[in-house]
Amino acid sequence: MMGNQFDQIDPRLLIQKARAGDREAFGYLYQRYYAPVFRYVYFRIRRKEDAEDLTETVFLRTYQSIEKFNYIGQEFLAYLFIVARNLVIDFWRRKKELPLDDQILSKEDYPEDELERDEKSRIIHQAIQGLNTMQQEVVILKFIEELPNNEIAKMLGRSEEAIRQIQCRALKALRERLKEIDSVESFDTKV
Repeated sequence: MMGNQFDQIDPRLLIQKARAGDREAFGYLYQRYYAPVFRYVYFRIRRKEDAEDLTETVFLRTYQSIEKFNYIGQEFLAYLFIVARNLVIDFWRRKKELPLDDQILSKEDYPEDELERDEKSRIIHQAIQGLNTMQQEVVILKFIEELPNNEIAKMLGRSEEAIRQIQCRALKALRERLKEIDSVESFDTKV
C-alpha cells in the first residue's frame, strides 16, 4: 500500500514524477482518479465488468503515453475523461449494439429500499439515454462527475457558452422525458 507521502502533493508534481518513470507516483494518480473515471465509463456502458476493463485500459494507455501529457490548459482528470470517452465510443462501435438497459432484478435480490433506488437510477439512466450524444456527455460530466463548465468545454472542444446552452437544452429535455416516463409508469400501475 502506498504511503501518505503523495496525499497532499499537487497532481502536477505526481505527473512530473510519473513522466520521469516513478511508478509509485503514477500508482497514486491511479488511486486518486480511478473512481471518477470508472463512474464515467460505467454510466456510459452499464456493465460492471466491461467498465472495469475499460477503466483499466484508460490508465494503461495513459501510463504508456504519460510523457506526451502537457498540463498547459488541461487538467489531468479531463485528459483521463477524453481517453475514456474515446474508448467508450470504440467499445460501442466494436459491439455494434446499443447500451443495455438495467437488468431487471427480483425483490429477493435486493431489499425494498435498494429496489427503489435502482428503479430511480434506471429511470434517470433511461431519460439520459433519450438525449443526443453531446447532451449526454455534458450531463454526465457536469452532474455525475461534477466537472466545471470550463473543463467540460476544453474536453469537448466547445466554448463555455456552448456548454451552458447544451446543458440548458439537456435539462429541459430531461424534465420533459421524466414527466413522460412518470406518466407512463403511473398509468401502468393503475391498469
